[in-house]
Amino acid sequence: MAFRHETSVKLLAALLALHAGLAPLAFGAVTMIGTWTNVTNNVGGETWGYAGVCLLAAVPGSDEVIAGVSERGLWSTTDGGAAWKQLGTSGEALKQRPHKIVFDPQNPAVYWVSGCYGPTPFVTADGGKSFKRLGNLNHADGVAVDFSDPERKTLLLGLHEQARSLQLSKDGGKTWQKIGDKLPENSNHSTDPIILDSKTFLINTAGWKQGATLGIYRSEDGGETWSQVSTFGPGGRPLVASDGQIYWQRIWGGGLLRSSDKGKTWSQLAGCPVKNNVIELPDKRLAGHTENQVFVSADAGAKWTKLGPTLPFKASGIACSAKSKVFYAWRLTDKKDAQAIVRLKEE
Repeated sequence: MAFRHETSVKLLAALLALHAGLAPLAFGAVTMIGTWTNVTNNVGGETWGYAGVCLLAAVPGSDEVIAGVSERGLWSTTDGGAAWKQLGTSGEALKQRPHKIVFDPQNPAVYWVSGCYGPTPFVTADGGKSFKRLGNLNHADGVAVDFSDPERKTLLLGLHEQARSLQLSKDGGKTWQKIGDKLPENSNHSTDPIILDSKTFLINTAGWKQGATLGIYRSEDGGETWSQVSTFGPGGRPLVASDGQIYWQRIWGGGLLRSSDKGKTWSQLAGCPVKNNVIELPDKRLAGHTENQVFVSADAGAKWTKLGPTLPFKASGIACSAKSKVFYAWRLTDKKDAQAIVRLKEE
């Protein structure tokens, strides 16, 4: 009787969630609402850098989630945020402000890390136990890797808040060549590159540079020449989904862009509530958020449904653990914050 009563309560919670327009979380055979719980705990150590928590990234196929803390490196949790362990304590230290982590689709223990206000980028081949600096560049935002090449030789790096600054490596990051000067002189900051293959690149031009144009540029010859394919100016971490579609958020909360033809053309998703870049969930749905609400889409962004209750703060980004299907959200702060990371879990 107790089991039947408990199940009935859970099913009632699910029905109430659907009535309220929320997309409940699925745990096993029971669907129900979760609650946002503070899991900041010891992440980042005793002191943080200026920007606090800068990113969260879920390791593919794992319960592990990685947090990047300004000037304090990367921290990992495998127990839902109950405890965080600093990564990269052997090898070269990560002292920048982390911006992006790119996991190798063939081996998630291999990943690249980029960031600003310090040396960048870095790569690890042992799941974050140690990191190797690639080249001698500093102060960057996004990094991209050519995964069509088994040797991972081609990389792109966009320097932080700098126009025409895009950098190319053809030897796995040992050396870098500036190719951003091949973009138009009046283009804006080129910060977040995408590599589709060794010859096909995309780069945004967006930022606060006065009088500079916004847009997306595409190259089919390895960065020798560029064509403008959009006058929208996206920024931040783009998503190249498993079905090949590309999603990118316009700066200043201007809306979500999508390309279905490898970046040749772009359109803005009408009526999309999401105000930040999106992630792809293990079941191939999209997830994104407004200031204080997570949304999911099962139809490539045509329709969005609320997921879970309202967030306890204005979120900067979200992540989802692939194995446990637990959602996390974080916020940027200018000081150490006792509630910078929250987790949506079963009640």
